[in-house]
Amino acid sequence: MKGFNILLITTGGTIAQEHDEYGRTRQRKDEEGSSNPFDDCITEIKKRLSEKASKYEETHFIEEIKTEELFNKDISNIISEDWVLLIDKIAEEHDNYSAFVITHGTNTLGYTLAALSFALGRLGKPVVLTGSQISYGQLDFDALMNLENAIRIAAYSKEKLYGVMVVFGSMIINGTRVKKTTEFDYDAFKTFGESKLIGRIGNSVRFDVAALNAHRSNWKNPAQSQEELDVTRRFDMNIASLTEFPGMNSSIFRALVDSEDSKIKGFILRSTGAGDPNVAEPDVLYKNLREGFEFLREKEIPIVVTTQAPDGIASMDINTPGKLARSLGAIPARDMSMESMTVKLAWLLGRKLPYDEIRRQMGEAVHGEIK
Repeated sequence: MKGFNILLITTGGTIAQEHDEYGRTRQRKDEEGSSNPFDDCITEIKKRLSEKASKYEETHFIEEIKTEELFNKDISNIISEDWVLLIDKIAEEHDNYSAFVITHGTNTLGYTLAALSFALGRLGKPVVLTGSQISYGQLDFDALMNLENAIRIAAYSKEKLYGVMVVFGSMIINGTRVKKTTEFDYDAFKTFGESKLIGRIGNSVRFDVAALNAHRSNWKNPAQSQEELDVTRRFDMNIASLTEFPGMNSSIFRALVDSEDSKIKGFILRSTGAGDPNVAEPDVLYKNLREGFEFLREKEIPIVVTTQAPDGIASMDINTPGKLARSLGAIPARDMSMESMTVKLAWLLGRKLPYDEIRRQMGEAVHGEIK
């Protein structure tokens, strides 16, 4: 491979949408059937970044940016098979490019970032995702700025960058810590919980050195070639995600598992407090979820418990309900985002690991999803 080459993969989403005569968004199609609106601006981006490379030594000199449409979907319609297409494309092209940039819609971006993070073990090159709040070509659109900044980080030369991350607005965030917090602001994403941004991008790039080092440490022994990649690409999405409320009936777990066509293999429960589901002792005379938790333990079906508190941590070791739930087999989500815990559980189920091994690995950080 000569020079520094980037593969730009497009997948649809707002960044590639257009508007009809009524102002409604739709997936873009040109006469050849491509959804990529960026061909006319890639040359200009490459020119500007090449000037930065020679003047400020901020980026590598980019020899080529090749664009490839992998699929073109409204991004709310993303499924796990689409993650596999992306994983396979990156693995297949690993040795042909220096870095990868993916344009993606914002609604499911956190899930795709988590999927790539877990599946692409030992990733030794930057995989940078971005998107936009406003479609390319519309008034005050942010698509072009986000795309250029994503390419800028993918080609960054002052620090060795690798692993999965998002560049959006002014934020650079680890792929397993991404949370969309607004459908309006240009800075649509923040880093989840108490974890720090990898850095910020504006006139210059400013990295948080500790956060950058932590991000890099998540990708141990980064691969130098495709053969060294550790790719585990199967996700079992037979997961039920529930929100607990006072008086919730414990029979819901049995009903979901035992129904005639059920394939449920795992649960996520958004509970209260520090991960404190109502699993009171049997002699307490009110409805609770204890029987359901006992049923799941007997069936060896993992249940991950998180908190409904937006900034909470589901430690399950503070209050009696949480401690009881842990004794019944529940897995504390700790400070994982909903996106990361869902994809991680699907990834572990897809590897067909034993029940106790899934419980163990859910509690261990793989790529920074747990602080």
